[in-house]
Amino acid sequence: MNKLFWGFFLIFLNFSLNFNGASLQLLPDWLGFILLYLACGELLAESEMFQKPRPFCVGLAIYTGILWLLDLLGIGADLGILSWILALAAVCLNLYTSMLIIDALRNVEMRRNYDLCVTHLRTVWKVLAVCTVAAHVLLIVPVLALLCVLVAAVTGILFLVAVHGTRKAWQNMLHEQSNPF
Repeated sequence: MNKLFWGFFLIFLNFSLNFNGASLQLLPDWLGFILLYLACGELLAESEMFQKPRPFCVGLAIYTGILWLLDLLGIGADLGILSWILALAAVCLNLYTSMLIIDALRNVEMRRNYDLCVTHLRTVWKVLAVCTVAAHVLLIVPVLALLCVLVAAVTGILFLVAVHGTRKAWQNMLHEQSNPF
């Protein structure tokens, strides 16, 4: 669960340094997707549903890794509307991947009969998904896009807090179920 938290942390928080046309993303998405891939592999024993997001994690790690390298070298291509389409597709795949992970956690919650706070996590994820997609779609109306970006940023932090709550519940579950007294 720690890798799951840190993977989401790297993906949903973005800080970058820009200098002379080059950009360095301090919290690289590609590393976050690698951590999610590893976390899903470790959690396969809990639910076979953790297999579903793994191929998406690989694809997104490669895609975001290439973008990270291009930005670092200062050769990121502006492909006009194609850049926008690729970015929107990546956002949708990222959200789909995180939804698959939440569904797998829900499956564990039901199988173990233990509240892992997945309902709250899913609710926050839905708000995050709507705001994130809206921010990308509404780029033609900058004021609305900015509002959606701000709400998505706050919701991203709330999502990480919810993931942390699920991680804590997971640790409590393991402790309680391994020590029945």
